Amino acid sequence: RLRLRRPRALPAHRDIRGSVLILDLSGFTALGERLKSELGDSEGAAEFAFRVNTILSTMVERVYQFGGDVLMFAGDALICLFDEVEEETENNGDASLHIDSNALT
Repeated sequence: RLRLRRPRALPAHRDIRGSVLILDLSGFTALGERLKSELGDSEGAAEFAFRVNTILSTMVERVYQFGGDVLMFAGDALICLFDEVEEETENNGDASLHIDSNALT
């Protein structure tokens, strides 16, 4: 039987205050299926990869533009962190709205 060993010491950590933003691509599966149907397997996959790469790149750029960090990609989503900055308390919610309304522009 496989048994997981516990680490002897906890990993290093630091407490932070901030906001987590999860950005998910809506219609990811439907887009892939539609492109495969319209363009065939090979061309559909290439077009799908191009479009998803373009959208994710834009999302990452917007996160960085507003001072966030991309923690990880999770399938068709990004998990992002915006550290709390005392001077920006009024704008903390603005980044997600801006990303949503301008992701494809």
